[in-house]
Amino acid sequence: MRKFYLHFLFFITLLCLASNATAQLSTIGKEFWVGFMENNRILPGAPDQAVIVISANEDATGAIEYLGRSIAFSISQGEQFTHIVPSVDLDLLHRNSGTIENKGVFISSSGKVAVYAFNERFRSADGTVVLPIGALGKDYMITSHFEVLTANVNYNGNIDNESTLLVVATEDNTEVEITTSVQSISGNGADTPFTVILDRGQSYQVKARADLTGSRVRVIGDNADECKKIAVFGGNKWSSVGNCGSANDHLFQQAYPINTWGTSFVHVALSGRTSGELVKVLASEDGTQVEVNGVGRGGIDAGEFLSLEFGINETAKITTSKPASVTVFSKSQECNQPNAPNAQNGDPFMITYSPVEQLIKEIRFNALNLPSIASHYVNIVVKTGTENLTVLDGQNQGTRFFPVPGDPTYSYARINITQGVHQLTNREGFTAYVYGFGFLESYGFAVGAALDNLNFTTEAEYDFEVKGENIACLDQEGAWTINSENPDFTYFVWDFGDGTDPVVGKEVVHTFNEPGKYEIKVVAALSPNSCDQQEEVLFEVQVLDLNAEILGETSVCPEVEQMIYKLEKTDDLGEIVFSVEGGTILENYGDSILVKWGPANDFAKVIVTPYNTNGCMGEDIVLEVVINQK
Repeated sequence: MRKFYLHFLFFITLLCLASNATAQLSTIGKEFWVGFMENNRILPGAPDQAVIVISANEDATGAIEYLGRSIAFSISQGEQFTHIVPSVDLDLLHRNSGTIENKGVFISSSGKVAVYAFNERFRSADGTVVLPIGALGKDYMITSHFEVLTANVNYNGNIDNESTLLVVATEDNTEVEITTSVQSISGNGADTPFTVILDRGQSYQVKARADLTGSRVRVIGDNADECKKIAVFGGNKWSSVGNCGSANDHLFQQAYPINTWGTSFVHVALSGRTSGELVKVLASEDGTQVEVNGVGRGGIDAGEFLSLEFGINETAKITTSKPASVTVFSKSQECNQPNAPNAQNGDPFMITYSPVEQLIKEIRFNALNLPSIASHYVNIVVKTGTENLTVLDGQNQGTRFFPVPGDPTYSYARINITQGVHQLTNREGFTAYVYGFGFLESYGFAVGAALDNLNFTTEAEYDFEVKGENIACLDQEGAWTINSENPDFTYFVWDFGDGTDPVVGKEVVHTFNEPGKYEIKVVAALSPNSCDQQEEVLFEVQVLDLNAEILGETSVCPEVEQMIYKLEKTDDLGEIVFSVEGGTILENYGDSILVKWGPANDFAKVIVTPYNTNGCMGEDIVLEVVINQK
């Protein structure tokens, strides 16, 4: 038996460590939940509508389910499916505060897809990338926005500017604790926790006449099995940003679980604007220090945020001493310099940045076809030295990058793109954001995001050399261990993703009996009776099979020197080791050998010991050979 060990090292604070997992937890998946917050409906003849766009990373069929309806889709790799629900026909948007509703939208797919949601009304629209169920969490802090518009405008910009948050349950009997940072309009006091119990697909919106940024939404329960996942969103119904004049816009962003937050971010200025940007840094822990290009900008405690103003074309590195969430806000149109080109273009939107600890490698995304949008852009951040690996729609973009001020180990590009579907790849990883501007119009969202739990790192150890990370070998028992620097974590549940029952323990054994890719989930909790501080790690292992055949003569004459035996390789075959019984190997050519057979022998053999491309040793492949008497 060959044993191998997987170690999870838990850090009380998030460290700047790269995950060793072979499969990245990201915004690509097969099952999703989303909800739509309130948009402004006061503009006559311009109803708001919920829009869902599904982008296929592989061939996929599936359905969009909401309010008792099911909309089927079937798309091939690279294609997109768009579904629009106008509120005048069937209202999917939440209009109330403090009311349990049944407006969760469920998307299921047979293949891996990316999902984007857009809350769209003429001159009031924003969108977000949607997280698959596997990337959802149980503990969130949301970012939103609120400001009182005092600039001189010809409309009332303060009558529909409530900040909002929204919760959607993925399972029945989910107990959610909400602690708002300010008093809600439904009467919940600031910093006063309250609970709601939601069933699968039920949703709950909170609105406030103040900034809900820093509000905490988490799942609670009396035992570890009650820690169910939720989808959480933050934004604003219809707000100005920058208090510089018109115009207001809807803000919409799905919150990322706290355990995916990082400490290192790159802010890239928005093209097509002369307004500069507002950036909010939200802390998850007390005593969080914030730096911009290495210069301290202040300290904040858990749930507090720091607002940063960036000037025209100002790109910068933002670092925090403890895990944080960083969100950029596009400003209102009149924040542009009045005589600048395209000064009439722009409107608010919000995008939560991915930390540079969380990079994705490939994505298909859509530059939206919205009324009035004149120009579309994508901002890309990569590690310096990997610029030439960046390919957009089949074209290398290496010459478009510039070093990030304050941290030249990263480079950025701002690229004009056309409306429609695009593909972006870089095998070493990137973060990217798509956005567009027109007359009093805008949109913006992350093209995708990596969402690995940064509280954990993984390491696989074997007593033989392997090529790759988190590799499991077929038909061999593995001893799996989870270690934590925090001794309070004592309850661990392993699900190996192959249909076997979950196993409880710090050290467990498991054997994969079938080849394939398996998603392993490890849930770490303080105890079986606690839902507090529960952590979850998802990663993928690939179990490879070896099917190969030795080609050569099986009936030979004695003392023959010129017999070639060749192994017919498969895609998963790596190193091979030849041996013979009844003869001598004269030459080894790697995938074939030259054999001199000896005297007569009815039981001679050619033996191959195979190793797959990951270094796992397979069973010997044997070719029986008879050395005849003559």
